[in-house]
Amino acid sequence: MCTGLVQRAKVTGAGRSPSGWFNLEEVSVMYDCTYHTASPQGVNIDFFNEKEGPGARVAVELTPQSAMELVHAIMESLHSAGIDPGEAALGLVTAAPVVGTPAAGTRSAASCSG
Repeated sequence: MCTGLVQRAKVTGAGRSPSGWFNLEEVSVMYDCTYHTASPQGVNIDFFNEKEGPGARVAVELTPQSAMELVHAIMESLHSAGIDPGEAALGLVTAAPVVGTPAAGTRSAASCSG
């Protein structure tokens, strides 16, 4: 059964479409029917910028387990960088020093400038 339950949020970031990068302004997250995964229902995430038209959109469908893995990875990423996720959610964090050595497959703050 499709739920149509949608949560929307304002975001600041960038997404990439076939025509290039665009600014992200909103995200819709819903638990609903999926059409491209093995799971009949899942978490659908749609990043977009309505001002830039239908080409300014990045959408993903995840199984509920994969969605929770994504949440965990985001929280761990913030924590590893010394950012308190609660403070980030309240907009109290703009940047934090990276502590420690980057894990394999990641990049350091110094590599972000290029």
